[in-house]
Amino acid sequence: MTAMPDGAMPEEPSFVREDLREAFAALEVMPGFRAELIDGEIIVSPTPDGQHETIVVAIYDWLRDTHDLRLHSNLTLISPEGEYVPDGIAAPKGTFAGRDWHSKPDGVVMVVEVTSGRRGDRKGAERDRGPKRQGYAAADIPLYLLIDRLEGKATIFSEPRGNEYTHSASVAFGEDLPIPTPLESVLPTDEFF
Repeated sequence: MTAMPDGAMPEEPSFVREDLREAFAALEVMPGFRAELIDGEIIVSPTPDGQHETIVVAIYDWLRDTHDLRLHSNLTLISPEGEYVPDGIAAPKGTFAGRDWHSKPDGVVMVVEVTSGRRGDRKGAERDRGPKRQGYAAADIPLYLLIDRLEGKATIFSEPRGNEYTHSASVAFGEDLPIPTPLESVLPTDEFF
């Protein structure tokens, strides 16, 4: 096995067959749905509800006002573990200018996932808690913010190593969540109910 330099990612995830990646790229998704490539499977899920969007907008406002960062959506991030469409991608203004719709996460400070509030959508929440968290860590994204509507809590994962984050902190909705380096601030969660 050949070692990769620190921070380097292979051009193509090794376990994902090229024909699956081609099928994913060619997939035409019906309005009201979005597709992701997670753990070697193409996952098609419905677009979020109003409370989901309220949470994403609150995080967008906080990032813009507190850190002068932008929260991007509808972009696909390439990880050694798969290709993901996070609910939010926090990065400096201009980070994705000139890039294709799918991109390596160069310049990304934090990714955000907000679970569905639908009790019947436990699989989506499980993907956010497991495979997607591992994929973001494997891509060496410094912070992963998980807003878990089913559990009523916000969790920040930090210090990626391999395909895991080595630190995490959680608070119940309504409490302030301390966000570590590189943002070093506090995220209010009072709008997340």
